[in-house]
Amino acid sequence: MRTKPLVFAMFCAASVLFLGLSQQPAAADSPGDTAAQTLADRYSPVVRLQALGSNCDSGEQFQPTDVNAVLGDQQVALRGPWRPPDLVKLQPEGTDLGRGYPGHFLDFPGDPLRPGCDYAEWSARINSTHPATVYAHVVADPGYPGQLSLEYWFFYIFNDYNNTHEGDWESVQLVFDAATPEAALATNPTAIGYSQHGGAERARWGDSKLEILDGTHPVVYPAAGSHANKYGQRLYLGRGSEGLGCDDTTRPATELRPYVAYVPMARADYLKQYPWLAFEGRWGERQRSFFDGPTGPNEKTSWLHPIQDAESSWRDDSTTVPAGRLLGPSSTGAFCTAVGTGSNLLRETLDRTWLLGLILAALVVLIWFAASRTRWSDSTPLPARRHRAWGQTVVAALRLLRHRPVMFGGFAAAFVVLGLATLGLAELQAARHDSPTDLGAPTENATGFWASVLALAITVLTAATYVALLAVVTSTLDRLDRNVPVTAAFTWADLRARARPLAAVAVRYFVVIAVLTIIVATIPVAIYYAASRAFAIPAVMAEQVSSSTALRRSRLLVKGRWWRTAAPLAIIVGLGLAIGPIAGIVLLLATDLQPTLINVVSSLLFAVAMPLVAAAVVYLYFDRAETESVPPRSPGSGDLAGPDRTYSQSGRS
Repeated sequence: MRTKPLVFAMFCAASVLFLGLSQQPAAADSPGDTAAQTLADRYSPVVRLQALGSNCDSGEQFQPTDVNAVLGDQQVALRGPWRPPDLVKLQPEGTDLGRGYPGHFLDFPGDPLRPGCDYAEWSARINSTHPATVYAHVVADPGYPGQLSLEYWFFYIFNDYNNTHEGDWESVQLVFDAATPEAALATNPTAIGYSQHGGAERARWGDSKLEILDGTHPVVYPAAGSHANKYGQRLYLGRGSEGLGCDDTTRPATELRPYVAYVPMARADYLKQYPWLAFEGRWGERQRSFFDGPTGPNEKTSWLHPIQDAESSWRDDSTTVPAGRLLGPSSTGAFCTAVGTGSNLLRETLDRTWLLGLILAALVVLIWFAASRTRWSDSTPLPARRHRAWGQTVVAALRLLRHRPVMFGGFAAAFVVLGLATLGLAELQAARHDSPTDLGAPTENATGFWASVLALAITVLTAATYVALLAVVTSTLDRLDRNVPVTAAFTWADLRARARPLAAVAVRYFVVIAVLTIIVATIPVAIYYAASRAFAIPAVMAEQVSSSTALRRSRLLVKGRWWRTAAPLAIIVGLGLAIGPIAGIVLLLATDLQPTLINVVSSLLFAVAMPLVAAAVVYLYFDRAETESVPPRSPGSGDLAGPDRTYSQSGRS
């Protein structure tokens, strides 16, 4: 009888021991896992989130989330790959996802195309009872023996960037020159990579751009909304694998040290603890294109081949916005607003084909209306000083180009050289970023600085070439109107003689516009200024006046007819600038040509279009000058005059 209490006591002790063990974190499955878990704790990242916005569409609303806070939630559903997607299960658990389910997706509460505050409110609710969490995984790459990768995976329930989508997986990856976790504990990492949209940025351990706390903990600055991991507090300009738009990390307000959930090294072991790592579907609602939910860590190349992925996708730096530091945060407001507006328009029409059709129809009607409100016939190039509809200025410019191919060809060649130089610089930068290099190679900030200086120089040269083109076309037409000799030597002599006022007008014109466009609120003023002073350069050449007088003269020519001037200028200049990109998009969609070749074609079209644009602008100037009845000059005739050669005899003021 006394044995029963003893058996009962042993049973109770065993139960208590079992329950106690069940409440502890899962123990490592092998000595390698024990060392790997120690390694993961040693280098766990410090996360500095951006300031929380005053409302749900500003600032940072999300934090690294425990997957267990999502799975089992009553507002989450697992849906199938059919159309329309059928419900597979409500409140799916990790064990449900362990079945793989390729092509399936998790559906969170909300509409990623019109998120509103749904995701922000849901995130706040589920994270209130779960700590911020990061998942650590140590893996060796079969293709790179002797190296080891330590990956930290962050899960956010929503990507509130230009490409809004449910679910967002980001990562930080450390590389060790060690074959085992035990060996890695005895050394320091050689390199680290932060995920950023479609790629990642590398740093050498100890690099000046990498901030480290307590000797081992890297500091991560997730950009507001996009969660792209950055190294510092900057405004980043996205392009290519860096995303499209502006990544902002300038306002870190919350520092987190997320709980490190260790993922065992062997697949069988980590699936016991985290069965959802077998899920082959998407962690977010299925949508078109880049609005689609992402796949999980186990579907990424870096999960099994981390060093190979680093060699192929990591770049040395990110593109920052120098003006953001020089002129204040609003210096790139125009660019960020434009990208955001375009993204919003795309989101609004992605599932509303009728709205997209309505917008396209309105655009067609607008183009048709503009084309029907002008004349295209009776558009002889000479005399230059005569009344013309804007359609006639375009046709007259085309005819002038046909009769003066050498003059226009020279400027087209200059634009070709500048365009190819720009493309070459871009390709050089891309090659430098994408080429396989030593993972621990230092960043090349100096190269990036000089590349920016060169790009600025090319931009200035392009503007100067356009100014010279306007001046030469004006001088040529003015000489033809006066029936005086027209040769390249005489035209360039006119250009050299008027070089100082031309330079003064160009500097004032472009600087004023640049300053006014820095702040979004003054962009309308910049547009008004650009149209009202558009004829200053032709005035310098045709009327032989100073820069200040030329600017005033242009304003007077446009006064009272600003809309009638701005609309033709917008159409002519806009079409000239857009013809290259439009052709490039068509070629991308309709052919298999390499993007580099398509860019070359776009540059060639731009080079051909600019002389036509300049000639049309000069013809518009002469139309306005004729209307203003400039004091007469001696009449003349030119070699391009048509049968209707009667015009008011105008001259310089």
